Amino acid sequence: MSRIARPRQPTFDCPHCRSRAIVRSSAQIAPLVRELDYVCTNHHCGHTFVAQLEAVRTIVPSAMPSPLVHLPFGNRNLGPKRLPLPANDDTRVPANEDGPSVARAPDPMSG
Repeated sequence: MSRIARPRQPTFDCPHCRSRAIVRSSAQIAPLVRELDYVCTNHHCGHTFVAQLEAVRTIVPSAMPSPLVHLPFGNRNLGPKRLPLPANDDTRVPANEDGPSVARAPDPMSG
């Protein structure tokens, strides 16, 4: 038995209750921007909102480029969520650094 593939909609969570929101309609508002109308699936929340989907950079150029589209080239790994953290990002205090070092008087019992 074969299944009919449905086009996948961009998923988005409700910004208020974090439940799944589903697309009710969408409209192309610019060559690179589409607005999507979402509705929250949590009936107690009922939030309806608009999100924008935007093309931001080219990874592989088109074989049929449009002169109306100006999309910069970029690396697919350079998105905001994909940037690696720098090696020196640790802000914890090391275990052996309890505070400023203080000179201690010699212990009279140690020889």
